[in-house]
Amino acid sequence: MIGGEIDPTARAEREVRGLFADDEAVDRGVSWARQVLADAGIDPETQPMQAIRVLRRTERGLSLIAARYLVSAAAGRPPRRRGPGSPVLR
Repeated sequence: MIGGEIDPTARAEREVRGLFADDEAVDRGVSWARQVLADAGIDPETQPMQAIRVLRRTERGLSLIAARYLVSAAAGRPPRRRGPGSPVLR
């Protein structure tokens, strides 16, 4: 991909900041995700696919990458940053 965002974690964080626009957007986004999932009775640790579906149905502007990021964070798994896949691009 030429000129695009390579790191999906960075892309997800940027999108979450856009949805929850303030300095603590990612923390507010994770709190929101935890509350939505608790209200729906979904455990993000054991039901990640259902959790992604619930978040995306609740917030239609949420991409798959951002929803996955929020589910991982809500489950207590810190998102991992990845670099370019090719050593040539590093």
